Amino acid sequence: MPTRSDWLQAGLAAVADDGPNGLRIDRLCRQLGVSKGSFHHHFAGAWDFKRAVLDAYEALVVEALNDAIEQASLAGLTAAISGTQSFYRPELEVAMRAWAFSDPEVRAVQERVDRRRLESLEGIWSRMLDDPAAVHAAALLPYLVGIGASLVQPPTPPDHLQRVYELLLGLVPDESREKGP
Repeated sequence: MPTRSDWLQAGLAAVADDGPNGLRIDRLCRQLGVSKGSFHHHFAGAWDFKRAVLDAYEALVVEALNDAIEQASLAGLTAAISGTQSFYRPELEVAMRAWAFSDPEVRAVQERVDRRRLESLEGIWSRMLDDPAAVHAAALLPYLVGIGASLVQPPTPPDHLQRVYELLLGLVPDESREKGP
Protein backbone atom coordinates (compact mmCIF):
# COMPACT_ATOMS: atom_id res chain seq x y z
CA MET A 1 0.00 0.00 0.00
CA PRO A 2 1.37 3.46 -0.85
CA THR A 3 2.43 5.57 2.08
CA ARG A 4 1.21 9.12 2.64
CA SER A 5 4.54 10.29 1.25
CA ASP A 6 4.02 8.17 -1.90
CA TRP A 7 0.63 9.82 -2.41
CA LEU A 8 2.11 13.29 -1.95
CA GLN A 9 4.96 12.58 -4.39
CA ALA A 10 2.42 11.29 -6.89
CA GLY A 11 0.33 14.41 -6.32
CA LEU A 12 3.29 16.74 -6.89
CA ALA A 13 4.24 14.85 -10.04
CA ALA A 14 0.63 15.04 -11.26
CA VAL A 15 0.53 18.81 -10.71
CA ALA A 16 3.87 19.19 -12.52
CA ASP A 17 2.61 17.10 -15.46
CA ASP A 18 -1.05 18.14 -15.71
CA GLY A 19 -1.63 21.10 -13.38
CA PRO A 20 -4.29 20.92 -10.68
CA ASN A 21 -6.49 18.72 -12.91
CA GLY A 22 -3.87 16.02 -12.40
CA LEU A 23 -4.96 15.68 -8.76
CA ARG A 24 -7.90 13.46 -9.72
CA ILE A 25 -8.07 10.70 -7.14
CA ASP A 26 -9.30 8.02 -9.56
CA ARG A 27 -6.40 8.73 -11.92
CA LEU A 28 -3.85 8.66 -9.08
CA CYS A 29 -5.35 5.40 -7.76
CA ARG A 30 -4.88 3.80 -11.20
CA GLN A 31 -1.35 5.15 -11.40
CA LEU A 32 -0.48 3.79 -7.95
CA GLY A 33 -2.39 0.54 -8.58
CA VAL A 34 -4.65 0.86 -5.52
CA SER A 35 -8.29 1.43 -4.62
CA LYS A 36 -9.77 4.63 -3.27
CA GLY A 37 -9.66 3.00 0.16
CA SER A 38 -5.89 3.51 0.15
CA PHE A 39 -6.42 7.19 -0.52
CA HIS A 40 -8.98 7.53 2.28
CA HIS A 41 -6.62 5.73 4.65
CA HIS A 42 -4.34 8.79 4.43
CA PHE A 43 -6.65 11.70 3.55
CA ALA A 44 -10.10 12.87 4.63
CA GLY A 45 -11.04 13.81 1.08
CA ALA A 46 -9.93 15.71 -1.99
CA TRP A 47 -9.69 19.01 -0.07
CA ASP A 48 -7.43 17.36 2.54
CA PHE A 49 -5.23 15.91 -0.20
CA LYS A 50 -4.96 19.29 -1.94
CA ARG A 51 -3.90 20.91 1.35
CA ALA A 52 -1.35 18.15 1.96
CA VAL A 53 0.06 18.52 -1.58
CA LEU A 54 0.42 22.27 -1.07
CA ASP A 55 2.13 21.69 2.28
CA ALA A 56 4.45 19.14 0.63
CA TYR A 57 5.30 21.62 -2.13
CA GLU A 58 6.11 24.36 0.37
CA ALA A 59 8.20 22.00 2.51
CA LEU A 60 10.01 20.65 -0.55
CA VAL A 61 11.00 24.10 -1.78
CA VAL A 62 11.97 25.44 1.64
CA GLU A 63 13.92 22.30 2.59
CA ALA A 64 15.79 22.24 -0.72
CA LEU A 65 16.57 25.93 -0.36
CA ASN A 66 17.76 25.49 3.23
CA ASP A 67 20.00 22.61 2.17
CA ALA A 68 21.43 24.68 -0.68
CA ILE A 69 22.20 27.74 1.45
CA GLU A 70 23.76 25.80 4.32
CA GLN A 71 27.06 26.62 2.65
CA ALA A 72 26.01 30.28 3.09
CA SER A 73 27.47 31.38 -0.19
CA LEU A 74 26.21 32.31 -3.61
CA ALA A 75 28.69 29.87 -5.14
CA GLY A 76 27.21 27.05 -3.04
CA LEU A 77 23.70 28.03 -4.05
CA THR A 78 24.73 28.13 -7.71
CA ALA A 79 26.30 24.67 -7.51
CA ALA A 80 23.11 23.26 -5.98
CA ILE A 81 21.01 24.10 -9.04
CA SER A 82 21.97 20.92 -10.84
CA GLY A 83 22.57 18.79 -7.74
CA THR A 84 20.67 15.60 -7.02
CA GLN A 85 18.28 17.40 -4.63
CA SER A 86 17.94 20.42 -6.86
CA PHE A 87 15.49 23.12 -5.85
CA TYR A 88 15.19 24.00 -9.55
CA ARG A 89 12.12 22.07 -10.75
CA PRO A 90 10.77 24.10 -13.68
CA GLU A 91 7.74 21.92 -14.48
CA LEU A 92 6.48 22.13 -10.90
CA GLU A 93 7.31 25.84 -10.71
CA VAL A 94 5.28 26.61 -13.84
CA ALA A 95 2.32 24.48 -12.73
CA MET A 96 2.17 25.97 -9.24
CA ARG A 97 2.43 29.54 -10.53
CA ALA A 98 -0.33 28.91 -13.08
CA TRP A 99 -2.53 27.32 -10.41
CA ALA A 100 -1.89 30.27 -8.08
CA PHE A 101 -3.57 32.62 -10.56
CA SER A 102 -6.91 30.88 -10.10
CA ASP A 103 -6.81 29.62 -6.51
CA PRO A 104 -6.31 31.94 -3.50
CA GLU A 105 -5.09 29.09 -1.27
CA VAL A 106 -2.39 28.15 -3.78
CA ARG A 107 -1.53 31.83 -4.25
CA ALA A 108 -0.93 32.17 -0.49
CA VAL A 109 1.43 29.19 -0.54
CA GLN A 110 3.28 30.52 -3.59
CA GLU A 111 3.63 33.93 -1.95
CA ARG A 112 5.16 32.32 1.16
CA VAL A 113 7.55 30.28 -0.99
CA ASP A 114 8.57 33.35 -2.99
CA ARG A 115 9.02 35.44 0.16
CA ARG A 116 11.19 32.70 1.71
CA ARG A 117 13.35 32.43 -1.40
CA LEU A 118 13.92 36.16 -1.56
CA GLU A 119 14.63 36.40 2.18
CA SER A 120 17.25 33.66 1.84
CA LEU A 121 19.00 35.47 -0.98
CA GLU A 122 18.83 38.76 0.91
CA GLY A 123 20.42 37.00 3.88
CA ILE A 124 23.39 35.97 1.78
CA TRP A 125 23.73 39.40 0.15
CA SER A 126 23.43 41.25 3.46
CA ARG A 127 26.79 39.77 4.46
CA MET A 128 28.39 41.54 1.49
CA LEU A 129 26.45 44.79 1.17
CA ASP A 130 25.49 47.42 3.74
CA ASP A 131 22.66 49.20 1.92
CA PRO A 132 19.28 47.41 2.35
CA ALA A 133 18.10 48.68 -1.05
CA ALA A 134 21.24 47.28 -2.70
CA VAL A 135 20.76 43.98 -0.82
CA HIS A 136 17.20 43.70 -2.12
CA ALA A 137 18.18 44.58 -5.71
CA ALA A 138 21.10 42.14 -5.66
CA ALA A 139 18.84 39.37 -4.34
CA LEU A 140 16.24 40.06 -7.01
CA LEU A 141 18.67 39.46 -9.88
CA PRO A 142 19.29 35.70 -9.40
CA TYR A 143 15.75 35.24 -8.11
CA LEU A 144 14.12 36.69 -11.21
CA VAL A 145 16.56 34.90 -13.52
CA GLY A 146 15.58 31.60 -11.89
CA ILE A 147 11.87 32.25 -12.25
CA GLY A 148 12.32 33.35 -15.84
CA ALA A 149 14.38 30.24 -16.61
CA SER A 150 11.48 28.12 -15.35
CA LEU A 151 8.81 29.97 -17.29
CA VAL A 152 10.37 30.09 -20.76
CA GLN A 153 9.35 27.27 -23.05
CA PRO A 154 11.02 24.91 -23.03
CA PRO A 155 12.38 25.54 -19.53
CA THR A 156 16.09 26.23 -19.28
CA PRO A 157 18.00 23.04 -18.46
CA PRO A 158 19.62 23.07 -15.00
CA ASP A 159 23.16 22.96 -16.35
CA HIS A 160 22.47 26.00 -18.58
CA LEU A 161 20.96 27.92 -15.67
CA GLN A 162 23.96 27.00 -13.56
CA ARG A 163 26.24 28.51 -16.23
CA VAL A 164 24.18 31.73 -16.23
CA TYR A 165 24.52 31.95 -12.46
CA GLU A 166 28.25 31.30 -12.71
CA LEU A 167 28.46 34.31 -15.05
CA LEU A 168 26.52 36.36 -12.50
CA LEU A 169 28.96 35.29 -9.78
CA GLY A 170 31.55 37.42 -11.57
CA LEU A 171 29.50 40.47 -10.55
CA VAL A 172 29.51 39.53 -6.88
CA PRO A 173 31.80 41.45 -4.53
CA ASP A 174 34.68 39.39 -3.21
CA GLU A 175 33.07 37.28 -0.47
CA SER A 176 36.24 37.54 1.57
CA ARG A 177 35.31 41.20 2.10
CA GLU A 178 32.05 40.30 3.80
CA LYS A 179 30.95 42.59 6.56
CA GLY A 180 31.92 41.64 10.07
CA PRO A 181 29.42 40.25 12.61
